Amino acid sequence: MKVFLNGQEMQFAEGGYEYIFMKPYEKHQHRIVERDNGKLTLQIYDNGVQIRTLVTKEEVATLINRDVAIDTKNNKVYILEEGNKVSKNPDGSVEVS
Repeated sequence: MKVFLNGQEMQFAEGGYEYIFMKPYEKHQHRIVERDNGKLTLQIYDNGVQIRTLVTKEEVATLINRDVAIDTKNNKVYILEEGNKVSKNPDGSVEVS
């Protein structure tokens, strides 16, 4: 199965990736729309982050309206805010400041 995040193909991770928000949120809305060809999940947060995920038989495609940093070692996706700096380590982990 192919996995895409913001248009870039990434490694499939059993159990998925954990989202780490750099700007905390208090409230969010979650909606799932099911169709014959797949399932669309919409997530909207009060910190301005919007996440849309389409799951079909062949692929999972996620769009996040922010820049992201992917930690492949720990299966985490950091949802960045303006001014965040990211350092990638050789082992696949990342450090965000």
